[in-house]
Amino acid sequence: MKERTTRMLRILSRLMALLVPVLLFAYGTWSFPLAVFGPDRALLPGDMGDSRFDNYMLEHFHQFASGKVGGYWNAPFMYPQKNVTAFSDSLVGTAPLYSFFRHIGFNRESAYQLWMLVLFALNYLCCFVALFAWSRRSVLSACGAYVFAFGIHMLGQMDHAQVFPRFMVPLAFWWCWQWLEAGRPKYFLFMLLATVYQFYCGAHLGFVLCCALLFLVVGHVVVHVPEIRRYRPAGWRPLLLGAGILVLAALLLLPLALPYLEAAHITDVREFGTTKSTIPQLHDYFVSHPAALSWRSLSMRSGLMNDEGSGNLNFMGALPWLAILLLPLALWKSRSAVVSRRSLGGIAIAFLLALVFCLRIGDVALYSVIDRLPGFGLMRPIDRFVPVLAMYFALVLVVVFSAAWHAEKPWLNVVLSVVLPFAIAMDNKVDVRELMRYDKHAAREMVERAKLEMQLQTDTATRAVAYAPARGVMDSVADHARSSRLHLTAMLAAQELGIPAVNAYAVAYPATYLRFWENLDQRGLDAWCASNGIAADGIAMANNIHMPVLFVDTVALLAANGKYLCLDPTWGNKGVADRDSAGSWETFVRLRLRNGRCAFVAHDDRFLSVELHHDSGLVAVSDRLGDMGLFRMEEHSAGAVALRADNDRYLTLDTLSHRIFANGDSTNPLRLLKLRRIVRGSERPSAH
Repeated sequence: MKERTTRMLRILSRLMALLVPVLLFAYGTWSFPLAVFGPDRALLPGDMGDSRFDNYMLEHFHQFASGKVGGYWNAPFMYPQKNVTAFSDSLVGTAPLYSFFRHIGFNRESAYQLWMLVLFALNYLCCFVALFAWSRRSVLSACGAYVFAFGIHMLGQMDHAQVFPRFMVPLAFWWCWQWLEAGRPKYFLFMLLATVYQFYCGAHLGFVLCCALLFLVVGHVVVHVPEIRRYRPAGWRPLLLGAGILVLAALLLLPLALPYLEAAHITDVREFGTTKSTIPQLHDYFVSHPAALSWRSLSMRSGLMNDEGSGNLNFMGALPWLAILLLPLALWKSRSAVVSRRSLGGIAIAFLLALVFCLRIGDVALYSVIDRLPGFGLMRPIDRFVPVLAMYFALVLVVVFSAAWHAEKPWLNVVLSVVLPFAIAMDNKVDVRELMRYDKHAAREMVERAKLEMQLQTDTATRAVAYAPARGVMDSVADHARSSRLHLTAMLAAQELGIPAVNAYAVAYPATYLRFWENLDQRGLDAWCASNGIAADGIAMANNIHMPVLFVDTVALLAANGKYLCLDPTWGNKGVADRDSAGSWETFVRLRLRNGRCAFVAHDDRFLSVELHHDSGLVAVSDRLGDMGLFRMEEHSAGAVALRADNDRYLTLDTLSHRIFANGDSTNPLRLLKLRRIVRGSERPSAH
């Protein structure tokens, strides 16, 4: 009876070894990337900044592969600058996947979603293969692969799709360890090829992978010092072979490295101190994203925030940290097997070195060492080593819990095969409602509108287009986000039209380009063209009002009662003169147009206009400029002006309601306003 029970338990254990990897993969895919896309697959992770830029770069590769554009590194934005693809992560390593989906008929955004889905799958499968080769424990390998691919540490990275393609990391780890253990050149070759390919998938992750592998080498060397002391090289052949493999890897990396090195000399590279705060401190590894359902309480603890008031959100879950706490016990339990203990000790040392390397203690961070490498300064936020560091957490989880597996206790193996996968799934449970997402259909509508406006304002003689829609005044943070959206919308629209765009979005910019990025005006365009030794002739300045803008300034309107005109969103953006001072709701961008006409843009990018078919009141309800948003300005004494609407009536103050109506037949004191000019600031753009 006992033998029969033991046999059944072993069969069940083998069955679990087959089922658990499949079930965890299916659950992880359904609960994370598919859930992020929404039930009708209408959503994309992140905002309309970095995420859409990654989509642009993938589409650029597809157009290059389809023969629609010439040089890959000269993407058609930031015209006429060359080599602009190297100003950010190019994603060239996995772009063929996206291009495949485009070739079989999916549109730009849907192919982008499928690209993400495949990357999550590859991250899981490659990590499972590497961990299984390491431990021969199928269930544990699936748990570790789940942490690596679908773990809650990725919640803080969902708006940076360039960190998704990291499936080479686990394979490089495994081949590195095999090379260290067996000393066979083929594993050294495989490790370097995987590392080179990771650079092509994402340059930032490639740099971090090199550091992670270096720590793995150091950990192995430390625990094998006696053997290394006794080692005598068998002639020059192994050394020459190793040198040849290094040269081969360098040659393969050269086509990617040269454009980035060239870009580093052109762009305004960031200083390490400006982004140092993005390197986590120790407590930042215990801060979770609000979308981490099981650990949401950790996201609310204000004491676990970084210097700038925002968490690094690097919590890996409870089970990986439990495995780290059990490391000493696992080392003690493995005392009878010297090789196993040494392997575990080497991994433990490598993990601790990697963790310390990715820490900031006060103003000291060892990470600054690689930040000095040529071209690395193009990578702006520098906390994205966490997706690579996750491999160490997954590896420690597997090797530590492997000590609990016992060939003579099949019942224990069955229990662990059930409990551990369930615990991993609960540990990394995700509430996608807490994630930032945007509607792909709304994003496409923005592009279609910009494309139509470009088509109306370009012709066959147009060399490039600069999209500069009228904008209201916002605070610096909101204005920066809006500018990013506008530039990306223009880039995507121009990409569809096959016209180079002056608009741009990148990690770094030439200093002479920033004026145009910030102001989106003719002066900025002229200055940018002059710095490149070309004339602005042939570059169409497209906007959303379909007519040239002669002059732009920022003003507040003071009515006859001495109060500022306000557009209060809580009142339906109706014009009411009842404010003693001018804030954002009382500030307008004035556009001087042809034939003495002008228009005013309110704080939310809506145009000041007259409700002709209602009560002729002044409102701002549309972001499209119609006839009733055009005014003629007549100057009077003492700096006063009168504004005459398109219905040929003057704007007039109603003394009872303090509202402004376009109902005056002639000028009088109630129909006069004073303009107060306001000097606007600007903010430096950045991406990725």
